[in-house]
Amino acid sequence: MGDIIPNQLFVAGYSRSKVEDDKDVRDIFKKYGMIKEVAYKGSYSFVTFNTEQEAQEALKGTNGQTYNGQKLKVDVVDNRKGRKTGPNEEDKCFKCNKGGLVIVQIINHQDVVEDVLILDQSAVIEDLNQDHILLIHHPDLEEEDIKTKERDTVEAQEEIKEIEKEVLVQKDHLLTQFQGRIQTQNLDKEWEKKLILLQKKYKHLIEYNLFNSSHKIIIMKKRTLQDLSEEQDQINQSYVEINSVQRELYLENQKRLREKQKEKDNIVIIEDDELKQQQIEEDEVQLSFPIGKFCLNCLTQYPIDDRQPQHLPFINILYENAFIDVKTQKPKKTLESALMTCYGFEDELLEPIVKSGVQLYIVNDNDNLNKRLEIIEKYNNYPNWMVIKPSKLGSSMFGGAFHPKIWILKFPKFIRIVIGSQNLHVGDWTIWSQAMWIQDFKLGKSELDQTSQEFKTMLREFLFEILPTSHKFEDLLKIKYDEYDFKDVNIRLITSIPGRFVGNQLFKYGMTRLQSVLFQELCNNKMDVLKQVCVTYQTTSIGQIDNNYVDFALQCCTGKVYKQPLPSEQNNKKLNQMILNQQEEEQSKLKLIYPTADYVENQTHGGVDFANPLYLKKQLYENPKFPKHLFHKYQGSDHYYWHTGNIPHLKVMIITTLDEDINDYTSIYIGSHNFSQGAWGKMEKNATQLYIANTELGVLYPPKKNSALMKQQIIEQLSFKFPPLKYEKDDQPWINEAYYEKLYKEYQQQIK
Repeated sequence: MGDIIPNQLFVAGYSRSKVEDDKDVRDIFKKYGMIKEVAYKGSYSFVTFNTEQEAQEALKGTNGQTYNGQKLKVDVVDNRKGRKTGPNEEDKCFKCNKGGLVIVQIINHQDVVEDVLILDQSAVIEDLNQDHILLIHHPDLEEEDIKTKERDTVEAQEEIKEIEKEVLVQKDHLLTQFQGRIQTQNLDKEWEKKLILLQKKYKHLIEYNLFNSSHKIIIMKKRTLQDLSEEQDQINQSYVEINSVQRELYLENQKRLREKQKEKDNIVIIEDDELKQQQIEEDEVQLSFPIGKFCLNCLTQYPIDDRQPQHLPFINILYENAFIDVKTQKPKKTLESALMTCYGFEDELLEPIVKSGVQLYIVNDNDNLNKRLEIIEKYNNYPNWMVIKPSKLGSSMFGGAFHPKIWILKFPKFIRIVIGSQNLHVGDWTIWSQAMWIQDFKLGKSELDQTSQEFKTMLREFLFEILPTSHKFEDLLKIKYDEYDFKDVNIRLITSIPGRFVGNQLFKYGMTRLQSVLFQELCNNKMDVLKQVCVTYQTTSIGQIDNNYVDFALQCCTGKVYKQPLPSEQNNKKLNQMILNQQEEEQSKLKLIYPTADYVENQTHGGVDFANPLYLKKQLYENPKFPKHLFHKYQGSDHYYWHTGNIPHLKVMIITTLDEDINDYTSIYIGSHNFSQGAWGKMEKNATQLYIANTELGVLYPPKKNSALMKQQIIEQLSFKFPPLKYEKDDQPWINEAYYEKLYKEYQQQIK
């Protein structure tokens, strides 16, 4: 049985010449609320609203109303009403309420239509399905049908008896003739045919012998001894011939049986080999992400029939085959345990995972006032759900954000690692655009290259850093980390850990880690270190930055070691201006992509109510030293229409040459780092010490030969436009507090 879908309406009563597509249907209903989906089926449609209340308002406002001269029929979708199997023997006539139904043509029911005028009968016939077939009881037809079946049955039984009689006669002849002569084999149909041909050939002999062997001769003509001797010789010769035929038949049949047995043995061997191969294939894990893949979350604004392979719903990532249609194919759940870090989560999203039996561990930002370690063993009274809030007491900046987003999903024969910008709110998987890198690592061992070995080592160290010593990730997930094969890693990890770092630790985290990786990759690939770069940074939160910090970030993005200018150089304005004039054409560039207020208020699907991932303080932006000239517009990508109007939460940095061409020199970062000093760190003590406040994690597609095509594909899959357009004169960035201040002023003016 189906269910009532309270936010979905069934719409009919219109002509397709007046309502031609889903756009026309949407125009009728858009004034009643946010429409999630319109399914146009020709002479009827389904309209799905965001809420049940909106659907009810639309029902009241449209049912029975006239549109383009036609009366609309609107109702809430109730799947319980539908016939799932079509007409059956238990159905009753709608006229006499008796059983025994025969489907008749619709013209026999003109009297049922009464005064309803069918204007477009072809459309009615085209849209007719099993749920709408008219049924009528016809006793005469039913009785005649029964009689016909009885006659057919009697004739069939008589025919079967005749066939059986013929078979028995032939069988008796064979048994009578061959009994006691030689042991016979059961023959298959092919050899039965051959035997019948032989019978025809020796018919006279068989009949003669049958007569002489089974009947007493009552009347005999007078014959000489010579006649009797000749007759006996003829009888003996017939037996010889028949026996030779029997023997030939027997030997050939034995040969055939041996060949068939041999074939059967071969088939068994083949089947055994196929079973073994099938078992090997089953043992060989089919990985959805054997090599790291760039993916986006699947927003509700993406049409189901136009979603791209890189658009992954939350639930799909939790299955071994991440690209399967979970709703229709209902795959087996094999996820055993999961470790997920985040900056906030909602029970509504995660409870189905826990209820399915998965052991779930959530490591979340510590929002407690005392910032002490908190471990909730049985969260929401679920024995298989633990929440860990790491301590911030050791952080150099009290209250630095715990902001990484990494998942480790344990399946029976592999683990899946997901790193990106995704938190665990419902909005993170329906409204806000996210970017992720995903790779599967199966059980096994192989020789790892330098990049893969570094990834394995750095990931283990990072997990040790963020978890309390009493709760090691291997114990939580019940895995042995070294038993997994970390081969074919195509990215470099970029991590940030709170603290102050000097000496060998200086290039291990944050912005200096980025600089170190770029320099290594350029050297390993025998590529020149670029003097100038263009850095395009899509960020959803912007901290305290100035021109000095921008210079620091740009220099690190070239791969060159950062050197802080001397105080005398900083104070000598004339010298600085002269240098700037000389290098004006060659300076590195930074473009910050951040949504404008107009984009959030007037162009997004979610609107201002869902703009909370975007954060910029009004006080910082209005500071005279704040580099406002860096701001560029956030707009949906031109490569996929349905990105239009999305609200970003992804953090992406694209490092290119000044012409913004995507080539082997291009680097692409995705992860949790926003463009802020807290996330990337800032230099202290004449660039000998790095200070980081936050915990962050991301991946970098570094400069590498023959990597341009892969990076171009990633750029085209992004949810925002690249290269971006610069803010126009009147554009202002989205600032939450500025918006509500504007609303308050408007309210005050209305009161006055």
